[in-house]
Amino acid sequence: MEVLPTRDELLAAVDVLPRDAVIAIDGPAGSGKSTTAKALARRLKLLHVDTGAMYRAVTRAALDAGVDVGDEDGLCALVDASDLRMDPGEKEARVFWNGRDVSQAIRTPEVDANVSPVAAHGGVRRRMVEKQREFGRQGGVVMEGRDIGSVVFPLATAKIYLDASPEARAERRWRQERERGRELERSVVLADLLARDAKDKGRAESPLIISPDAHVLDSSTWSLERQLQEVELSCRINPWLDERVEWDADRNWRDMSLKYRLVFHVFDIFRQLLGLSETGRPTDTVPRGMIVASNHISWFDPPLVGSAIRTPRVRSLAKQELFKGPLGKAFFTWMDGIPINRKGYDADAFDAAREALEAGHNLFIFPEGTRRPPGRLGPVRGGLGILAQETRAPILPIFTRGTASPRFGGNPDSPLELRFGPILRLHALDRLLAEMDRKEVTARVGDLFLAVLQEMQARSYADKPQTGFEKDLEDRRAVKDAKKRPFLDS
Repeated sequence: MEVLPTRDELLAAVDVLPRDAVIAIDGPAGSGKSTTAKALARRLKLLHVDTGAMYRAVTRAALDAGVDVGDEDGLCALVDASDLRMDPGEKEARVFWNGRDVSQAIRTPEVDANVSPVAAHGGVRRRMVEKQREFGRQGGVVMEGRDIGSVVFPLATAKIYLDASPEARAERRWRQERERGRELERSVVLADLLARDAKDKGRAESPLIISPDAHVLDSSTWSLERQLQEVELSCRINPWLDERVEWDADRNWRDMSLKYRLVFHVFDIFRQLLGLSETGRPTDTVPRGMIVASNHISWFDPPLVGSAIRTPRVRSLAKQELFKGPLGKAFFTWMDGIPINRKGYDADAFDAAREALEAGHNLFIFPEGTRRPPGRLGPVRGGLGILAQETRAPILPIFTRGTASPRFGGNPDSPLELRFGPILRLHALDRLLAEMDRKEVTARVGDLFLAVLQEMQARSYADKPQTGFEKDLEDRRAVKDAKKRPFLDS
């Protein structure tokens, strides 16, 4: 488990945040997300994107056009035909809908009362997410909303969940409305916030949640300046830790046993012959003491991904069926495999995995638990979430592509790739465990990892578009798996 920086160390780490940083700020209504995000963006010289204003703009347009806020198809058509643009403003972002400045028109009681139903529609949210990602591709951004860290930017540099008591949030919202010239009773504002919380947390599509890797900050008693400072310091934690992660390939090679050196040499040749490409890591090793987790589409995944780890000892969770018979047991034991019964909680397997991580070794797992059709990620089983809770070890995600159809010399119809993601640190585990049972937390960790894999896959397809061959293979494998193992998609 990594040691978090002290406050003094964070205060000194002024230049640690990269210029292309993506800061995701989530939280309930009235928690100060927008005010904090705007001020933070100015301080860090990043672009501020007000996602709440985007949904308000859709709501305003629907009300003006007479589109029922419950009509998902009508709302989606409205968004598809629109030009939504945002520009920086002195106090709040200026919002333009089809060239018209609606910055003031979206801040009315009528919009307040209807924006949650509009935002709850899956089709609307998917369209807004794409627009938000377009804003993010312009460079470093600070973005706030209710699902930015969990849905829009699962690979954000820093995720902040800004919280406060209902009473503190109601007081802030009441003062904000007074500054806009609107007089409301405090009790009315509080009741509205509580109702809004229930809608945001209870909606089926992208509900308001705490992402397991978010920094949870309770600002109930903070001034705006204190709140801004705490958020900025939290944004520096992951980059500060990243700078101190050891990617020393030479040291790892020196510390390897002869067995590991032999295995890595053999598979290095094999990987080169197959034309395997890698992106996302600074050296040809990985840091020690981490859970290395990958999607799984082929029998080639274990040797190709496992041989890319290149650390002195790698333990891997493997289905116990592989250890049947004297040869299978001898080989997979020699390869430091840990047999696991996938039909329930295997205490012995998880104990061995925990001991490996505590000893500074790497643990290699396939969180999906079985092979999946290429391009059809998930679902993620409970093993990753259980390990995360029990060990608090960082997670290094890897996305594999093309391992279902490798060819010597490379397959132009199916690029062979290992894509390494940023290290995931589950800062919010204690908060989640205080509010939820362990099974729910396990599912939340699985959802995060699946979102990360999906974003990594999207980036891979953006760099090298999915080919017709890959799409056909995906469809054929999906049909075959549905017939053979229908529980995979349940």
